Amino acid sequence: MNDCIAFAKRNFLCFFRDRSAVMFSLMTVFIVILLYLLFLRDMLIIDGSEGMPELMDAWVLAGLLGIVSVTVSAGSLQTMIEDKTSSRYRDFMMTSMSSYRIAMGYILSTFAVGMTMSMITLIISVIYLSVTSCPVSVEGILMSVVFMVPSALSGSVIIYAVTSFLKSTAAYSGFFTIISVLIGFLAGIYMPLGTMPELMQIIGTLVPATHMAAIFRYYLSGDALDSVFSGADPAVLSEFEADMGYTLSLGGFEFSILTSLIYVLLVSAVFFLIAVYSVRKNRS
Repeated sequence: MNDCIAFAKRNFLCFFRDRSAVMFSLMTVFIVILLYLLFLRDMLIIDGSEGMPELMDAWVLAGLLGIVSVTVSAGSLQTMIEDKTSSRYRDFMMTSMSSYRIAMGYILSTFAVGMTMSMITLIISVIYLSVTSCPVSVEGILMSVVFMVPSALSGSVIIYAVTSFLKSTAAYSGFFTIISVLIGFLAGIYMPLGTMPELMQIIGTLVPATHMAAIFRYYLSGDALDSVFSGADPAVLSEFEADMGYTLSLGGFEFSILTSLIYVLLVSAVFFLIAVYSVRKNRS
């Protein structure tokens, strides 16, 4: 197992030594923040209710936590693509490391990168929300840290499984651009999930990052939501939660935090098997 950990450490350090790769991996985060501040904020604040601006700020930042592990994972795996184009990947295949350990080495490094960047995003978000006087509980912050683990794990496994089939920098660049743009729509960040066409809502609900975004919204912006809708009709609150992606449903089945977490882990397990198959195929 030591060789797997050493391999993961090597990949982790290679990513952070390339500052441009770090910046590009956070491109989606920067784009969402700029779009929100310049255009979306006034559109999302639908009424003059006290605390609504702070609620929308928390809603967007919580959604960012749900997708940052995906975009950062895609950026981190540039190391693997460079290994393939420089033939270093073939050298790894010739070692005694099994296909399972090679896959785990890339996934562990990507997971570590995702956790690091997610933590930085959370710290910045909490500071911003504190400055704007948005109510955020200590419990909500701690639970957000806890759920970063399945979020980063899911992002690293799924993105690695897809990226493992790519063999050129051109293909990787195209995939990175598509995933960076698309994930913001699918997770209901550029526009609320409830305002999208039905087909897009179904596709978005199938994406694990959407479930993680919903969980982060519950914990990071839940206090602001309770403050704004205190005393409101429960039906109004339920409709708002469904439209804004706090609650997710598919075919009449409503996901709870537990069922969302189980779904994310099951999808991640399937993609891990795909990743191992891809490595074995390359080795053969």
